[in-house]
Amino acid sequence: MSSRSISIRFTARSHSRQSFGGSSTMASDAEFTALFNQSFDEIGNAVKKAVDAFNRVVDQSNHYRWMLGAAAFWVKNQLDKAHHALDEILKIVKHAADHQIPVLSLIRTSFHWVGQVKSPVSAMSMPASDPANENLANWTGPAANAYRDKAAKQRAAIDDVAVKAEFISGWLYKIAATNVDFAVQLAKVITKLAGKFVQAAADAASVFGIIEAVNALASMAGTIFEETLNIVVTVGQRFVQALGNVRDIATQVGDHSKLSSQGWPQAVRN
Repeated sequence: MSSRSISIRFTARSHSRQSFGGSSTMASDAEFTALFNQSFDEIGNAVKKAVDAFNRVVDQSNHYRWMLGAAAFWVKNQLDKAHHALDEILKIVKHAADHQIPVLSLIRTSFHWVGQVKSPVSAMSMPASDPANENLANWTGPAANAYRDKAAKQRAAIDDVAVKAEFISGWLYKIAATNVDFAVQLAKVITKLAGKFVQAAADAASVFGIIEAVNALASMAGTIFEETLNIVVTVGQRFVQALGNVRDIATQVGDHSKLSSQGWPQAVRN
């Protein structure tokens, strides 16, 4: 029975918890990114434990193969099954890890739209309609009417930008939340896999426990692979649904009823 082992380059990235938003969104931004990064840290640690445990079982099986007799072929077959399932799981993990940084950017951009766009823009709403001088309330005539009309349109445009910023932030947040949920669920199943593999490695320390350990490896790896695929399918459906709402983004961006495509409603033109 030839030795089988798995080697994969996987490093759990450690990202700085810097915030791209203002003070009002910093906590939420940090909490959200921290949960995402923590999940990948857990995945990285669990992957290492699972791979090391699998290789220890392989080494033990090779060490005692002369005592296994005809059962050695069955052991090798079970190890092949476990190897294949684990390899497929690690492909999914690697794909997720490769997209970790873009998702972090998506999270921060979502909060950025609130902290750096909606909040400061909405703060201009009241000043836009309040006269700088109370005596302007006594201003009458065609010029006064034209000014008040433009002021009302400017406030409406300001409020419209704030609403659009909130909408875009919410849309991005849904996509980011789907990715974070995927990372959290993936961390759970990979951690469970690692625990079972470590137990199997301990059981394989003696020749009497190899058969049971190898059988457990193959069974658990197959089960976890199915659970991982289910997570991918479920989260994938949510992701596609969120992306399907891109029409709503186009609707928001294409609505020029309050802020025309010609630009800001100016009261005075050169």
